[in-house]
Amino acid sequence: MGTLQPETVLCGIDIQSLYTSIPHNEGLDCIEEVLLDTNLSTSKIYFIMDCLNMVLTKNYFSFEDNFYWQTQGTSMGATVAPSYANLFVNHLEKKIFLKKEPFCQHILAYLRFVDDILLLWTGPVELLKQMIDEANESHSTIKFTYEYSFSEINFLDVTISLTNGIINTDLYRKSVEKNNMLHVRSFHSPKVKKAIPKGQFIRAKRITSRTAKYNEVKLSLTKQFKERGYESNTINNAMKEVDTIPRSELLCQKKKECSNQKIAFVSTFNSNSNKMENIIKKYWPLIQADRQFGHLFTEQPRFCYKRGRSLKDILYPSDTRQKKSLFQGRKKKGTYPYLSCNCCSSIIKGSKINHPSKGYEINLNVYATCKSTHMVYLLKCPCGLGYVGQTSREVKMRIQEHKRNIKNFKENTQTDTSISKHFFICKHNLMQLR
Repeated sequence: MGTLQPETVLCGIDIQSLYTSIPHNEGLDCIEEVLLDTNLSTSKIYFIMDCLNMVLTKNYFSFEDNFYWQTQGTSMGATVAPSYANLFVNHLEKKIFLKKEPFCQHILAYLRFVDDILLLWTGPVELLKQMIDEANESHSTIKFTYEYSFSEINFLDVTISLTNGIINTDLYRKSVEKNNMLHVRSFHSPKVKKAIPKGQFIRAKRITSRTAKYNEVKLSLTKQFKERGYESNTINNAMKEVDTIPRSELLCQKKKECSNQKIAFVSTFNSNSNKMENIIKKYWPLIQADRQFGHLFTEQPRFCYKRGRSLKDILYPSDTRQKKSLFQGRKKKGTYPYLSCNCCSSIIKGSKINHPSKGYEINLNVYATCKSTHMVYLLKCPCGLGYVGQTSREVKMRIQEHKRNIKNFKENTQTDTSISKHFFICKHNLMQLR
């Protein structure tokens, strides 16, 4: 861009609540206009329009015990939301900023990321304010806020400064921002934790235009990583690797290679994920040797992991409402299946049970299902014996543990319990557990 004029203004513009402020009719008209400019067939275009209309106009959400119908905008978490909002703003910004006289002739540079806009303005500040005011008056729901400076402005995670007509960029962090780096002891894939330091140093080098400032950021990142338990060797190796990469290379957009894409093996990360990887890699040649489908599996898969449930998910779920039982009738005393898990078939239904060996009836004084907690339970064996246990968790979780131990029984291991050992010795079937 070269040296800028001394009167150049740095301006940041933000669209307030963009996703929820787009009127359905305007948004749909905009998308239709964009699609008609493509090479898609008419049938495909209007199929997409019908689907989008359904996503926008039939969207609802719940809060506490009430359901609400969203009559304007798109939901924040919808997959289509970013593309929909981007296309709408692209259509809108041409009318109110980029092609509107006399404002457009003073816009030196216009950069936007969804609802955040960076503007390099060469005209009078009063004219800039007038442009924003007219933009706010031009639309009933889309509103803009702005800030400007002749020297420095924060845009997303970048601090942009203007000194003697030269633009410099630095990494921006809010003053109240905490150290939220993933802790090294967090239950994530080791590959993820190994990649984080390198990724953060690459991000810092890409954003920071001055070497001295980048060195300061490196010290700050090193301190943050050490606070989160990362070893010095891991941090230093990542730093050295990034130091060898020229910044000009990091600023270039990499072309995605579409050929020879690996198959993604996606699973939830758990303590056995590494073993599972090794087993698949070990026996992958057997799949490649298949006469019919072997040619489809020339390369080993890429192992991808979804995050498992964390303590936060368990202790502080997003939906705090008490879940209603599927059974809506009057509750009778006895044990009954909950009809929502694989343990329901093992539940002996009724208000009475017979003693496993003596046969006399035992009355049950509570209503219980496989989702009940803080229960005393009885497991009946096909040979006539019984096992009495207690659990504070859901009964189905304890039964599932018993089933896993029976299925995977191995002497002198964690699976070696009185129940699993009895089933193994007596050669009982897992399906016989009641």
